[in-house]
Amino acid sequence: MVISVCEKLFICYTSMGGRRNFLLVNMAVVLLNAGLGILVNLAAFTNRTGIRERYLTLPVDDGNLSMSNTPLAPGEIIVGAYGLLDISGNYSCHTFVWPAQDWTLITGESRICLTTQASVDRLFWVAWQAESWSGPLSVSVFAPGTEFAVASAMISYLRRCFPSVQERVSFHLVHTRSRPPLPTPHPHVHQLNCDDPEESNKILMGLRDEKEPKERRYPQNLLRNLARRTCPCDYTLTIDVDMLPVSFMAENLTGFLNSISAIPCKKCAYVVPVYELDNTVTYSPSDKMELLRLLLKGHARRFHMKVYARNQGNSHLESWEAEPGPDDTGAYKVMYNITTYEEFWEPILILPYTAPLFDERFIGYGFTRSSQVYELHRRGFKFQVLDQAFLTHRGFQTTSSYQPSRFAQIEINKVRYQMFKRDLHARLGLAPPKAMIMPNLRQQLPLLIGRRSQASKPHAAIKGVPLRKDKKTN
Repeated sequence: MVISVCEKLFICYTSMGGRRNFLLVNMAVVLLNAGLGILVNLAAFTNRTGIRERYLTLPVDDGNLSMSNTPLAPGEIIVGAYGLLDISGNYSCHTFVWPAQDWTLITGESRICLTTQASVDRLFWVAWQAESWSGPLSVSVFAPGTEFAVASAMISYLRRCFPSVQERVSFHLVHTRSRPPLPTPHPHVHQLNCDDPEESNKILMGLRDEKEPKERRYPQNLLRNLARRTCPCDYTLTIDVDMLPVSFMAENLTGFLNSISAIPCKKCAYVVPVYELDNTVTYSPSDKMELLRLLLKGHARRFHMKVYARNQGNSHLESWEAEPGPDDTGAYKVMYNITTYEEFWEPILILPYTAPLFDERFIGYGFTRSSQVYELHRRGFKFQVLDQAFLTHRGFQTTSSYQPSRFAQIEINKVRYQMFKRDLHARLGLAPPKAMIMPNLRQQLPLLIGRRSQASKPHAAIKGVPLRKDKKTN
């Protein structure tokens, strides 16, 4: 078509003659070719069977990784070789495998990001976290081998059933280098109830290859750091996946952090108290007063109070458990400073992005949090307890659910903890630390098992709520 038109124009030119007509003819040819190019491109990209339309109408099934914003096609498996290896070379990390739909917007508006990590059998907790936390949520998932198929299906379920998950939660993946992601050997179509994420998670665990050995080396701190590094907010709150924030915590924390932004404290760690709820409690307390009532009735207690008192001991929560005064507005503020330090303390902390990360040498249970707190202490951080803010954990913790392997991991991490302290003291120019004296937990295992029945009994109700004691805050 273009050649025939050019021939006609050339005939016109030869009949008319002259340089001026030659230039006009060439200009007409250029414009004609440009116009034809535009028409061809418009036809390609406005066709209803075009690439964009096919992508938006992809079928959704158990193999679909994401509803949108995913670099993978439905049912596609992540290539292990594309991951970023950790410092040990044993684990491979993949960021934003399932990114939040509004991630850029939500992280730009929030001062703080909630971060957590999970194995594939506990992903259902993310639905409840996203319902109670209105800010950005960054989740690292450990999914070696066919556990990837469980993660893929469960995250697809969460994103379809809970708009808050699709809009505000970004998921990242970690697997062992020796066990890259694999498809399920049991491809089935499941009917899942959007109102019961816990039961749906149990059903989807059937996608895992039962012949595949269970991975015991769970890299908690690597997962925590990955979730934290992928959230571009000024502050992070790193919690366990089965901990739930109190209502409106994201909004109140953003308000508190904005109020101190004029004179920011670069070495302040804000402590958020954590409480266990008895299984008879079917709801999360909506505010501090409701939590205090549960404490009075014996339906709530401090986290790990019976299992490991040092976990929250140095937080001095007896001072936090004071009834608010009549003039209390409910705004988040520093209630009191913690001037003491007890080793092996494991508070949940709000930290600036510049704070030290978790030490990734710790695998499994033991010293994963307390090592970071020790480093914060040695680096001169101040610990301040926030009023009104708190987290809850379902069920009273006992040793009855602990596997013997857990105590073995603690023993191994005890050695790593001593190495960690020596390395830290050397980096900071401090004197070598004293040798750590702790009882051998494996020797105590029969005694701990014998006390299981006593640990599971309900504790006596608290007789009264102490009056608030005035504390000076900085």
